[in-house]
Amino acid sequence: MRDIDLYRQILGLPAPWTVTRVELHVNEQRVDLWVEWQGMPTWTCPACQAAVSLYDHADERTWRHLDTCQFMTYLHARPPRVQCPTHGVRQVRLPWAEPDSRFTALFERLAIDVLTEGTVKGAARILRISWDAAWGIMERAVERGRLAKKRHVPALIGVDEKAVAKGHTYVTIVCDLEAGTVEHVADEASQASLDTYFATLTNAERERIAAVAMDMSQAYIQSVTTNLPDGATKIVFDRECGAPHSRSYGESSVMCACRD
Repeated sequence: MRDIDLYRQILGLPAPWTVTRVELHVNEQRVDLWVEWQGMPTWTCPACQAAVSLYDHADERTWRHLDTCQFMTYLHARPPRVQCPTHGVRQVRLPWAEPDSRFTALFERLAIDVLTEGTVKGAARILRISWDAAWGIMERAVERGRLAKKRHVPALIGVDEKAVAKGHTYVTIVCDLEAGTVEHVADEASQASLDTYFATLTNAERERIAAVAMDMSQAYIQSVTTNLPDGATKIVFDRECGAPHSRSYGESSVMCACRD
């Protein structure tokens, strides 16, 4: 079997795409594949899915694919561009990779599995990619997950700050206390950080929030009391927070979860 036929079967690309050239570089432990389209395919606009005509081809791009044995494997192609009457000139969606990614979807799938088992630095070393590339794969995976997640507003939420770097750099995290899932992450540990979560909710969704667990952060307290109906009565301070068992805010009293 010729190397081109072998890689056509390995990649399993849908028509009209096919492998047209394979180059093996033993000293560099690298395999390069060139992919082209053949025939007269029907192209679609990536924005509206309308059937459109071919406009031209973008410059050649390269994607890292799963290794062939111990050899790093790279896929090369010139992505077609179409001209849509509504959205103008756009690059078509490619079957092997997400837009703006330098890795094939199969490589990113492997990378995500490796990232879940260790650190970004460790994953980058195993995959033979840069730290920035590994981080980018993780960010794209998180964004895909967010887009696929069904909208849900928890009745019981927890709010906390978490240090993410040296020099007192923090993020604000909102979680669903019943499901144990992270619902929102924002830079810094300020009122504005928590405000960004409440800004995504409708008035009816805000009313459905029954309780908010947090520490004694004045910034978070101000955000909850400002954004939630009867917000002060819905705050429950974390266990062993060192706070008195109740504090007054205006005409309302906030209870602490600590118990004698």
